[in-house]
Amino acid sequence: MWLLFAINAVLIFGYATFSLHSDWMSGFPAFSAIYASAFPFFTRLQILVGFWLCVRACQRAMGFRWILFLVAAFGISLMTAFLGTAYGIPFGKYSYTGLLGWRIAGMVPLLIPLGWFSMSVGSYVLALQLLGPASMQIFRRTTNHWYRSAQRVGLASLLLLALGITLEPVMSTLAPCWIWEGSGPLFFPPAVRNLLAWMVTGVFIFVSFEFFRMRDGSHRFELSWAPKFYMLYFSMPLGLLIVGAVWLPVALALAILLGCDLFARKKGAMKRGIFVRTRS
Repeated sequence: MWLLFAINAVLIFGYATFSLHSDWMSGFPAFSAIYASAFPFFTRLQILVGFWLCVRACQRAMGFRWILFLVAAFGISLMTAFLGTAYGIPFGKYSYTGLLGWRIAGMVPLLIPLGWFSMSVGSYVLALQLLGPASMQIFRRTTNHWYRSAQRVGLASLLLLALGITLEPVMSTLAPCWIWEGSGPLFFPPAVRNLLAWMVTGVFIFVSFEFFRMRDGSHRFELSWAPKFYMLYFSMPLGLLIVGAVWLPVALALAILLGCDLFARKKGAMKRGIFVRTRS
């Protein structure tokens, strides 16, 4: 995962220097041209490397069953993105910029559903670890089964929301990958509408993971993989927000993760919580 860490560091450093202090490059037009192409390149590379790391871990844990979960997450996230960009349904209309490269049907970048898959798998597997070994066991369809399923979906959605809280201001303002258009059918600020969309999309994806029983192979993931992978994904937008002095989403996202960490420690599901490497 060192490659993903290095890419995150390059993006944060580039934003902290060249984006926030564009006057530094006024006398060096060559550097301006290099940065203008480097930032989109590393942004796309970050998503692709995260996807590759996720696929590699899924292949080791589940064999080729990961393709089933990729199809589910890809299809659900692509559908919601299409509805939003074409019709503004249900959370307002927006459009993608050219920062993420080639777009499916000229509307949704291919990297968007690939990123959804990576973030969803990381959030879901981490949620299972937070809930403890009992959450991974196979139960008959009883009240207990549905309760545990709702726990898994709810906690995974909360972890995904923490990512969304940091990514929304980064991807729509600091390094625009999409642009909101008008107020939409729900009269909330764009950031709030996007977080509602994140929650709804995440719930549908995690319900599909439940339906296709991703939890059956989740115990074969390396114990430290989900916390490390999730925190690497989380660190990039968090770092950009910190250097950009955008503190409210930082505080909200960290509060969610701190609550999850305390929950794991109290429950005893993870001996040392989210933020420190766990041991079996």
